[in-house]
This record gives sequence, structure tokens and C-alpha cells, in this order.
Amino acid sequence: MSRRLVGMLAAVFLVTGTAHADPLLTKAQIAKAADKIGACLAKQSAATQPKPEGCTGIIKGPCDDAISAGGEAAHATCSDNETAAWDILLNRRWSELAANMDKEKFAALKSVQKLWLSYRDAKCAFLETNDETMMGYMAAADCRLNETARRTIELGDL
Repeated sequence: MSRRLVGMLAAVFLVTGTAHADPLLTKAQIAKAADKIGACLAKQSAATQPKPEGCTGIIKGPCDDAISAGGEAAHATCSDNETAAWDILLNRRWSELAANMDKEKFAALKSVQKLWLSYRDAKCAFLETNDETMMGYMAAADCRLNETARRTIELGDL
């Protein structure tokens, strides 16, 4: 059984086994989280010396702090929640670029985006398989979060 499946089963057990500190967010909560990250990014870009990467972890951190059971799988779920929120922002930025960029440039960007997605998935999968413990699963979840946030910010800079 893969570590990812074990982690998902552990997360399901956590959700059904404890009502306290449930790290799994609903779609509506993830959409609110995306809005919170978006507000942070807007505030950061208005600063004199913006550091948009300072918005990474604003959903994961409090989630991690609230966990009372579930171990690495629960912490990975916190990362996955925030990754889903960043993915909403990435898709919004992607739509804006598609609407505003000339077709040739957008086609080139689309090729780059496919390569980035392959890179992110391969890098994070390596981290998961490189460590035979649940820590590898958690490292892969953090990797997906960090890479998705970084790419969202890069697309915003275009």
C-alpha cells in the first residue's frame, strides 16, 4: 500500500475519529482561504518592498497548530488545504493571462506551464519516495504547497 494511500486513510480516520482539530477543509473553506491569501498578496504588493512569499503558510500554520491527533498525515492535510487554496489563485491568474495575453505568447506560456507542472509533480514525488516514513509524505505535501505558491506568484508577476 502506498504511503499516499496510508496518509489518506489516516486523514479519513482523523476526520471520522475526532471532532477536535479536524484539519480537512470543505470547498467553501478552501475558497475563503484563497480569498485570505489573495488579500495578503494584495497587501504585500502594495508595500514598498513587497515579499509576496510571506503569504505562504497563513492557512497551514494555524491548521498545524490546532492538530491534536493524526500525526504527519494530519499535517500533510493542512499543507494540502493550503495548496488547494493557492491552486484557486493560480487558476484565476491563469484565466487573466489567457484573456489578456496575445495568443502566441500565451501558447508559449502554456508550454512552460506544462513543463512546470511536470517538474513540480516529479520533484514532490521524489521527496515522498526518497523517505520511507510518513515524513516523506509530509515533505511531498509541503513541496506541492511551496511550488504552487511560488508559481502563482510568478504568474502574477507576468
